[in-house]
Amino acid sequence: MSFTLRAHLVAYEPDLERVCAAAMRSCYSPHPGYELFTHTNPDRTLEGEKVFDSERISGLLRRALELGHYDILEHNSITWLAEAKEEEILSLLNSSKFFETSRLDEGSWLITTNLRVLVELARNNTQSSLTKELVSSLTIAAPNVSSVLSAEAKELGSR
Repeated sequence: MSFTLRAHLVAYEPDLERVCAAAMRSCYSPHPGYELFTHTNPDRTLEGEKVFDSERISGLLRRALELGHYDILEHNSITWLAEAKEEEILSLLNSSKFFETSRLDEGSWLITTNLRVLVELARNNTQSSLTKELVSSLTIAAPNVSSVLSAEAKELGSR
């Protein structure tokens, strides 16, 4: 039986990048993550904190990727519906123990993981066609992270 490889993003945490950035900032702030997460109004200042707007979130995520502070990227869940051969799924499972898969029928799978795993896959030079499709969905689920990874790839490609 012939399979066409396709992966469709079906679910991810709302405000995924905001959650991860709040987790990062909470490591160094006296304020709990939930207060940082909701601090979007410049009229209500948290002592010692900048407003948690899109610019702040982007900066924190960029810094986390520079530092390799990947733990904060685990605070989420991303799910795809994929059509793939069993060998592709086994290869995916061998690439990281943090993938969860459920076989729906012959060649159809639900695949779930977190942002950390996708970042690690994106930085891996030996991506399969399935992992490339999963990583490409970062443009939707985590556009700031995707932007940083794209810039890194362009820089490596120009060397």
